[in-house]
Amino acid sequence: MLFIVLFPVVFFVILELVLRYFQYGGNLDLVVKTTMLGKEYYTLNRDVAKRYFSQKGVAVPEAYDDLFEIKKQPNTKRVFMLGESTMAGFPYEYNATAPRLLQDRLKQLLPQFNIEVINVGLSAVNSYTVLDFEKELTAYEPDAFVVYVGHNEFYGAMGVGSTEYLGQWRWMINLYLEMRQFRLFLLMRDAMIGVRNIFHSDVASPQSSLMEMMVRDKTIPYNSDSYKIARKNFEANLREIISISKDNHIPLVVSTLTSNLRDQKPFLSIFSEQTTEQMKQQWQAAMNEGNASLKKGELPPAIESYKKAIDIDSLQADAHYALAQAFDQLHDTVSAKREFERASDFDGLRFRATNEFNSLIKTVCNETNVPIADAEKVFNEQSPEGIVGHNLILEHLHPNFDGYSLLAKTFFQAIADNDVLVPRKDFHWDKELTDEKFKELSGVTSFDLEGANYRIFELMHRWPFVQTDEVKAAYPIKNKVADLAVACAKKRLAWSKARTQLAQWYDKNGEYANAEKEYYAQSKVMWYYYLPFMYMGDMYRNMNDSVKTEESYFKALATENSPFVHVRLGMFYYDKHNTDKSIEHFEDVFSNEQSIVSMSAEDRSLARYFLAAAYWAKQNKEKTVSNLQLALQLDPKNSDAKQLLNMIPH
Repeated sequence: MLFIVLFPVVFFVILELVLRYFQYGGNLDLVVKTTMLGKEYYTLNRDVAKRYFSQKGVAVPEAYDDLFEIKKQPNTKRVFMLGESTMAGFPYEYNATAPRLLQDRLKQLLPQFNIEVINVGLSAVNSYTVLDFEKELTAYEPDAFVVYVGHNEFYGAMGVGSTEYLGQWRWMINLYLEMRQFRLFLLMRDAMIGVRNIFHSDVASPQSSLMEMMVRDKTIPYNSDSYKIARKNFEANLREIISISKDNHIPLVVSTLTSNLRDQKPFLSIFSEQTTEQMKQQWQAAMNEGNASLKKGELPPAIESYKKAIDIDSLQADAHYALAQAFDQLHDTVSAKREFERASDFDGLRFRATNEFNSLIKTVCNETNVPIADAEKVFNEQSPEGIVGHNLILEHLHPNFDGYSLLAKTFFQAIADNDVLVPRKDFHWDKELTDEKFKELSGVTSFDLEGANYRIFELMHRWPFVQTDEVKAAYPIKNKVADLAVACAKKRLAWSKARTQLAQWYDKNGEYANAEKEYYAQSKVMWYYYLPFMYMGDMYRNMNDSVKTEESYFKALATENSPFVHVRLGMFYYDKHNTDKSIEHFEDVFSNEQSIVSMSAEDRSLARYFLAAAYWAKQNKEKTVSNLQLALQLDPKNSDAKQLLNMIPH
């Protein structure tokens, strides 16, 4: 009897162990270890989003691979940035994202600390993912969490209108998130999805954007049941995010949300259920009258007609947007802003959070004494007439570079003003830079801007910005920057290779200032790698700037004791007739075990030749001859070595 009872338990335990051994489902840990130049670091698992996406055909978003120390040093301040695609930085990468721009400010004003700002933002997720990540990140010694979340509560993974919908009950979604750590559960989930896919051909089109792939319910009326569930679950998740932070004594900053009110018309304008066909016709007639008056520049009659339409159906977003535009032209900014907000709130396709979500964030944070980074207020203050539009937002909600710079500044001010990392007095305010200087410090170049322009172009030439049956235009490639940036955005060329090619193209064409910016941009992202610094040294050498050449090569050596850098320093000092230093660096090439592995025989032969030439300049015949012989052993075709050897009297 005992065997009969235990057999199923033992069977499933063994099956779970077998699935774990073969890593069924892949590694879904949030934080993993990686090795860079012989040193081990923590980083984010780029595949972690597979936890939340099971739909076949969806392009699963990837996490950033920021590095942070395994053994946190006493002088390190570590900040985890949690959120959706805006926190991730879409459509930008690396240096132009809010986390990197915040890091620039913290490093500048807190030079006494080692600053780590880790971007944990992820596209197409919502507060469920932020909460899930936060629970794990408490184990990695954070000094603060910064959260920007709320726009994706409807269509982000596990949202009420999402294709990754798991039901309206929050407890069930949380149970699912807990269960997915078991491989047996993943096997059962995948089996159920496989069976479903046999009977339903709902595979996303390869041409679909992630926005389109994530939408299951394209109509969610304001204050409908689905809307109320999303709002309720968001508040519950936010309260738990705050609770976890407080329980673990980790400071938390929560941001309000911003979006494009002025220049983004509603995606979907819907009538209320009570509106009859006759009322719809009356509504349309009033709208036509308003549009005709607006076209003539007759603003008061247009406003009256739009108000008439709103009286017929107050939830019709298009009427509010048209009325807002009329008020805007009349310079009635208070009325215009109110109507722009209503147009956004009543949009039936919910890609933007409503005003209620910002009110909820403020209420909950004030109740729990959590610092607020009021992005909504700051963006309004920096916009014409206090209404955010394309001045700071690219499409419906993702900031442009100026917008991300402003968002990072908003995060920074909240951190500093609320003593989140250190008391405000411990900041070195004398080192503060202007906003423009911080933008220069960021390392953002035309390459970043062009890549972002391409991604936005692709996004806005797909649903919901255009109808799916419209012919898609091709992005114009006008110059070398666009060519390489687009190749990188399409993942045809690695980010580092694209930027190196662009820098070398600039260098070749004498555009040294632009080349310098590209190498600098790489060095900020790949601070652990010698190549950007070495290439920068090569450029300065071409420019005959000895001071910066030497400085760049030694920065390269500080990251890695590379034989290629020693060769360059050896040649640099040889040209400067500093033979002692030249010999020192060429000797370092061959005392470095890495040179045997990383350098070709031809490269080592050439290095031996220059070492011999340096010894010959010092009149050391014995070492000159021995190095020339070694050079020829490595490469019998080394004509320079042959020529010098023949010149030496025997």
